[in-house]
Amino acid sequence: MDLSKILEYQKLDSQLVKIERQIKNNENKKTANKMHDNMKDAQNKSITLEEKAGQLLSEIAKVKKQFKVQQDKIKEFTSKDLASLSKEEVEKVSLLKDKLSQNLNILERNLTALAESVNAVLSSFNKTIKLFNDSKAQFSKSKNAYESEVKQVEVEQKTLQEKLLALSKDIDTKLMDAYNKRRKENIFPIVVPIINNSCGGCHIELPYANISKLEDKGILTCEHCHRIIYKQ
Repeated sequence: MDLSKILEYQKLDSQLVKIERQIKNNENKKTANKMHDNMKDAQNKSITLEEKAGQLLSEIAKVKKQFKVQQDKIKEFTSKDLASLSKEEVEKVSLLKDKLSQNLNILERNLTALAESVNAVLSSFNKTIKLFNDSKAQFSKSKNAYESEVKQVEVEQKTLQEKLLALSKDIDTKLMDAYNKRRKENIFPIVVPIINNSCGGCHIELPYANISKLEDKGILTCEHCHRIIYKQ
């Protein structure tokens, strides 16, 4: 079997594969993808932080309301004329006043803790916004660089594709279909020679029966890597 055309096709295709891999593994593309993920994470985190801040502010409003109620009660007891009260009533007022004062202290501590929590949330929110803005700037920079690099090879890529299309018309349809199937599976090179009774792709030794088939048909599919083996 004459494999000169498919080997010529593969040689030309190797240039296209190289370009495709360069595009796929482009560092600017990787950076842009990472920055895009950072932006999404920052957006989600900012929403969570906003919700948490809203809950904390609601708690602060409740505690402030309770605080005012306790303050008003203390003022009420403080304004009473103790001289007009019996000893038992004075003791009762005094105990209630102490209790209210304790409640105020507890509420004050709660307010302080809530205020600290709010400050922590605001700090995290500001850091998140900074991360988002920094990632957005880097994303735009990397995306533009990637697109510029892709544009530089687009002409060469298109030229290679046109040459391959023209060349494929001179290749056996079944062989071309087998080649394209493996190409989609990211196998490359696809057509390899037998070397010392082994596959030229995966280097695994072929059974004697397969070598005999190769002698008869001129090509053989490797059972391990699925490449097309030919005898030089």
